Amino acid sequence: IRALGLILCSVAGAIAPHLLLTSGLAGATALPGADGSTLDPMVRGTESPLGQVVAPPPTPLPAGVPAPPLPPLPAGVPAPRLPTPEGIVGLWPAADADIGIGHLRPRDLAFLNQPDWTSSPYLEANWLQDIALPIYAEPGGEAWGWLVNGWLVPVGGEPLAIGEDAAFLMLHTYYALFSFPVMEIREDGWFRFQYTPAGTAWAHRDHLEAGAVALTLETWEDRFLETGWVEFRNHGVSQPLRGNPNREDPIVTLVGPDSFIEPLAFDGDWMRVRVTQPTDGCTFLPGARSQEGWMRWRNQADGASLIWFPPKGC
Repeated sequence: IRALGLILCSVAGAIAPHLLLTSGLAGATALPGADGSTLDPMVRGTESPLGQVVAPPPTPLPAGVPAPPLPPLPAGVPAPRLPTPEGIVGLWPAADADIGIGHLRPRDLAFLNQPDWTSSPYLEANWLQDIALPIYAEPGGEAWGWLVNGWLVPVGGEPLAIGEDAAFLMLHTYYALFSFPVMEIREDGWFRFQYTPAGTAWAHRDHLEAGAVALTLETWEDRFLETGWVEFRNHGVSQPLRGNPNREDPIVTLVGPDSFIEPLAFDGDWMRVRVTQPTDGCTFLPGARSQEGWMRWRNQADGASLIWFPPKGC
């Protein structure tokens, strides 16, 4: 694959979600836009938290945009294929990466708990071979394309093989499963998720069952509670444990990086935790002591998560 950054536009000329080939933006060449102009992927847009160039988001529409009917599949959708693993990036988020408010994953995860789970066809990113999800440049607009059969299929464009023709950004969220970070969820069913290193798209809850593998949205709070173990993303910095979810409340103790933090409940930007320290990973060291209290898990200014978790556990 040539080192090439590709910007795709809708036929109406509006900026569509960006797409990065697996070689990234270095050495990218200019491409013709939908209106015949030349698009330079190195200057379009602004800098994202992931260090990539992203398009300015479309003007938000008022909440309450009705659910769209399921659009027809584009003609000529290729047969199902497994994503190319080398083109799935971002699995462990950097400390300053925006991971949104939750993730998009298969709804039924029973295959992860089967005795023969290692032979499941849906491990890691392989579940993408059996989904069908229309994506949009903005809520209420025309469908921009589909994620279907392990391909990204723009309406009116050539299918792009996930992980081979286009790099996809996913997070490692279960022992053997990757999922898409969800940046926002609206009350009218529209949600925005990140699917390439520099691109987000909109989709609707009503379309999550369009493929053979049904999908669901899960908040980070629910995922963190289920994992039972979280870590602060800014490693090496001690964090205050307080008696109540209030920054003015006295500090009970400082929680160092050699601690085991078990989330017990979430209340806004705060989480109630049981902290055991000192530890070595999951191993409690001699003299380890447990305390309960409250810690801020989300940045008050921008709502960014300050914590993550080891997806493979102890």
